[in-house]
Amino acid sequence: MEAPARDPQVRHPVAAPDRAVEAGRGALFIGFAKVFFMVSGFLQKLLLTRLVGQAEYGAFSVVNVAISIVNNTMVQATVQSVSKFTAEDDAQADAVKRAGLTMQAFLATAIGLGFLLGAPIIAGFLKAPAYVSWFRLVAAIPFLYGFYAVFVGSANGLRRFRAQASFDVGFSTAKTILLLGGAMAGAAAGRSVTGAFLGFVSAAALILIVSARVMGLPKGAGRFPISRLLIFMAGVVSYTALINVALSYDLMLLRRFAGAAVADTLRAEALAGTYEAVRNLALLPYQALLVITFVIFPLVSRSTFVADKDATKAYVTQTLRYALILASAMGVVLGARPLTLLGVLYPPAYAEGARALPVLVAGICCLALLAVSGAIINASGRPRVAVLLVATTVLVGGGFAVAWVPSATPGPDMLFAAALATSLGMLAGVVGAFGYLRWRFEAGPPPATVLRTVGSAGLAIGAGRLVPGAGKVMGLLALATVGVVFVAALVLLREFGPADRAKFRKILRR
Repeated sequence: MEAPARDPQVRHPVAAPDRAVEAGRGALFIGFAKVFFMVSGFLQKLLLTRLVGQAEYGAFSVVNVAISIVNNTMVQATVQSVSKFTAEDDAQADAVKRAGLTMQAFLATAIGLGFLLGAPIIAGFLKAPAYVSWFRLVAAIPFLYGFYAVFVGSANGLRRFRAQASFDVGFSTAKTILLLGGAMAGAAAGRSVTGAFLGFVSAAALILIVSARVMGLPKGAGRFPISRLLIFMAGVVSYTALINVALSYDLMLLRRFAGAAVADTLRAEALAGTYEAVRNLALLPYQALLVITFVIFPLVSRSTFVADKDATKAYVTQTLRYALILASAMGVVLGARPLTLLGVLYPPAYAEGARALPVLVAGICCLALLAVSGAIINASGRPRVAVLLVATTVLVGGGFAVAWVPSATPGPDMLFAAALATSLGMLAGVVGAFGYLRWRFEAGPPPATVLRTVGSAGLAIGAGRLVPGAGKVMGLLALATVGVVFVAALVLLREFGPADRAKFRKILRR
């Protein structure tokens, strides 16, 4: 009997005999790169606190955070937009790439000019007129990042995770060397902040050249409508801009309120420097979970495009399960002995942030889970929902910050108020995201996983408090105890069982 003809108009489910292995292989490459990025970025900031004074570090951090909101938005929105349309049909990869580069010729240029011309306005809002020259200098970074992101998005959409990982590793290395080298070179002339930003710009230019050579310029005569990129990107830009604001607005508001509360500019910048040191630690769970967003985005894009409900549900459930476990593991370790961590890693002046650290860690763990949920929602073609969820986070947290931070005493109390305000906003966002995913896909972190993870975290924190002593050595021993007990409890409660271990062994064999 002759086989029935295949109707090209019918969407067929994604062939995925082992979806966990497909996601895992991508996670291995990008995971290594993101861990490298996370570690090098943390060391970069840690070493910078040793190379420059606390006030200089605070000034660098405020300008860097402000430009990072734009940089990260540019990269994430462009990567996701280019990746989505590339993943839907590999044959149109060059056409999508051409459309992306054409789009950035206008968009990235406009953003760069906006920073260049708007530097006095931004510095005025922060009550820091001395920052004008630095904002003008860093205007080159979003311009370069815009084109670089097109090549990264093409690699992600084609599932060339190895190439994407190499870009992350290469850029992390170049940025660390050039930024710290620039700070050291500029320190002799009292311009360490300027030198650091010159190194940052140089690293951005270098990675653009490398990524263009690896991925290649567009070939052929194919065309992809720029309007489709812009329409999808409009929603993604709103989402990514808001999530980067959610990551950073607390530092800028703190600098503004501290500048209004104290007459000494150096004291206001020192408070910003301390809060940034706390954020460096608290952001580690978020940075670790970013790898999941890069891997899950093209997978959900394709499964929802072909209307494979079972695949989508499996992706969402397993992704959020592992994300919750990873975020909780890092959170309990980072928050168990805050004074110990700050004392080991930073000069003594940064210890006033110890009270704020556990609160901010908890909040950013919520934001990390919201970011993973947002990537899933965006990939399914519902960016407006993701925008609404993150807008809720910013509005709730910002409202509490305006109400609490200005009236707090400059010092540990003001730092704690800023951390608590932003964390409550992040909690509101992730609760809303989990509710939407449960309604839309009938998927989310399994209730049993939530209970076991919370129970393991409680046992781990309790065990850490049983370790006596307050010195650095005993404090580090307590942190190690927290980590070991958390993992052991997950195994004993059968949350991480033989099936998980077999899955990871299969991934490693591939």
